[in-house]
Amino acid sequence: MRATFTRYLSRHPGAVIGLVLLGLQVIAILFAPWLTSYSPVEADPLASLEPPSLAHWFGTDVSGMDIYARVIYATRINLLISLTAVAVAFVIGVPVGLLIGFYRGGLSSLVMRVFDFIQSFPIFVLGMALVSVMGQEIWNVSIVLAVLFIPMFARVIRAEVLSLRERPFVAAARCSGATDFSIMFRHILPNALTPAIVQISISVGLAILLTAGLSFVGAGVRMPTPEWGLMVSSGAQQMILGVWWVSLFPGLAIVIAVLSFALIGDMAKDLSDPTTRDRR
Repeated sequence: MRATFTRYLSRHPGAVIGLVLLGLQVIAILFAPWLTSYSPVEADPLASLEPPSLAHWFGTDVSGMDIYARVIYATRINLLISLTAVAVAFVIGVPVGLLIGFYRGGLSSLVMRVFDFIQSFPIFVLGMALVSVMGQEIWNVSIVLAVLFIPMFARVIRAEVLSLRERPFVAAARCSGATDFSIMFRHILPNALTPAIVQISISVGLAILLTAGLSFVGAGVRMPTPEWGLMVSSGAQQMILGVWWVSLFPGLAIVIAVLSFALIGDMAKDLSDPTTRDRR
């Protein structure tokens, strides 16, 4: 397995870039207090809108807060919200998709209609509505994103289960006396997880964009919480005045985070598919 992984990385520089970018985010999360000497929430009106310099590497915002410190600390907030939401959606959506794919009937149809109702709304608009109802707190944003992502994981697993449940190995397991629980979790689920694993990285990237977007329009976390979308929003009004650094650096952080998970998702897809892995 290690040899396969190493060979894959040697042939795919994009995967290496994704891992490096992810590593930078992990470093920012773990060592944020040692990477900057400024507080991410402490304002200094005398240092308002200072351009990038040796004192403030990324400059300061309108309140005088150090943008570099806020970008570093925002990595914790954005990834905490995104990873928590996706983890909850995965833990709930996978078993639900497995059950409604294996047992077809009225209850399965009802669950699918609920998913249809949730996904009939534009995901961003529904996210704004739910956050507005629940309150603009970090955990509330995570819960809202989890609710939006559960149907995605459930549908992905259900589609795989509908195909796998008719395979000969399932009939053989049933003939050997295996229970439905054993067939679902020992025989079908391991073969159906590959698309869901790929969906994790895609959903994390989407969650980062949604978190930043909600904060940008004022429906996400509130000031002075360091969050990339909130920082882009606070600097957008100064862009026309030539104050580019307030929005540029948190915007680049969003790009790096989403790109890293997109590249890792592509790598996970290749490595989890034996036919693709062996060919590449």
